[in-house]
Amino acid sequence: MSLVLVGLCHGYHANHRMVRDQSFTDHQLLVEVVDTNRYGFEETKTIAVKLSKAHMDKGVQHVWDQYKGKQVSVPVFVGAWASKAGNAGFDLILAGEGKPLNLQLATKPVAA
Repeated sequence: MSLVLVGLCHGYHANHRMVRDQSFTDHQLLVEVVDTNRYGFEETKTIAVKLSKAHMDKGVQHVWDQYKGKQVSVPVFVGAWASKAGNAGFDLILAGEGKPLNLQLATKPVAA
């Protein structure tokens, strides 16, 4: 089972990082979402959804670049993690075939 993240697509992004003497590349899909903060105000956030090696081997990142600037429904699952240093968190990881779902948010009716 997966969740759906709905927002504005910013396409594929590669994040290069170094850990000790090793280099890593995180492959991500960037999605802009509107969220309500703890004070009740709406704020815009950019969420990074991780792409797996299997998705990269299939060339899924090119599919998402076609949706830049458009509203998308992204199938994701949550991957929780904990570090040896005592930190914990979660990552959103692209689920299923890695393609956008055909879903749209309901819009509020405009008062006449």
